[in-house]
Amino acid sequence: MKKGCVEKLLIILILMFILAIVFVCLHLHALWITLMLVLLTVIGLYGLIVLKKQTSLVAKQQRELTMLKNKAVMQREEEAAMLSNASHEMRTPLTTIAGIAEGLQYGVISPDEQQHSYDLIKEEADRLTRLIKSTLSYERLRQQQLENQPENFNVVQLVRRQIDQLLQQAESVGNEIQDLTKQDIFAYADPDQVAQILTNILANAIQFTTNGIITVSVETENNQAQITISDTGIGMTEDQLSKIWQRYYKVDPSRTKRGESGLGMAIVQQLVSANHGEIKVSSKLGIGTTFEIVLPVTNN
Repeated sequence: MKKGCVEKLLIILILMFILAIVFVCLHLHALWITLMLVLLTVIGLYGLIVLKKQTSLVAKQQRELTMLKNKAVMQREEEAAMLSNASHEMRTPLTTIAGIAEGLQYGVISPDEQQHSYDLIKEEADRLTRLIKSTLSYERLRQQQLENQPENFNVVQLVRRQIDQLLQQAESVGNEIQDLTKQDIFAYADPDQVAQILTNILANAIQFTTNGIITVSVETENNQAQITISDTGIGMTEDQLSKIWQRYYKVDPSRTKRGESGLGMAIVQQLVSANHGEIKVSSKLGIGTTFEIVLPVTNN
């Protein structure tokens, strides 16, 4: 109810109250006085109910407005943090490229080292490209702008294909990948996005494990497909584990490959969510890390 309507209602109540007093003063019949008082009471109660509803509505609108404002503030803060982190990650390759270019321009770099300098420029340029692509992919996922094309597919076959692609990389650092899957299991998700999830997690396991064992298994539980990837690598502390989903976070920068953005796990989390799944991680320092990915299942 608008403010003007409330004022009109109060004026009517006051006028009727005055009219009742006049009736009393004129010694009207007691029945008329009683009826008038009852009518005034009913109108007064109705007015109070309307005012209470209006107050509740205004309070609800204020709460919704506050929530929208807080959401807008959080979004601005996230965007500012993203720009700050992205600019920090880009600073190193840009500085390297600028330094080499200046050395080549002024003849500081000898002819024997020029080819190596060109290779470094190419490497840093590729690093920037990967960083930009990862950042854009993450933002599209975060804003739900990435198309999701779920289908019923054999998740075990996909897991084995990803293992085959990374097997040579694992063996180069003395790691063994053990495939513990026993039977075909189907999941309903976007197979390309699930492949990206598996690649990120397996690559991390290989990167932080040396002369160790990486196990992969797929099971069904509660009408869901559960993919478990464990390693015997360096593991993580509780503090590192709590930050693993943060953008640009690197568990061990000294063991992080050049050109990596630190967005891998943040993208993995968004991809799992986009496919209506869940992901959990547990780890112990010096013992290893285990990821559990749960996806919805359909009949083959």
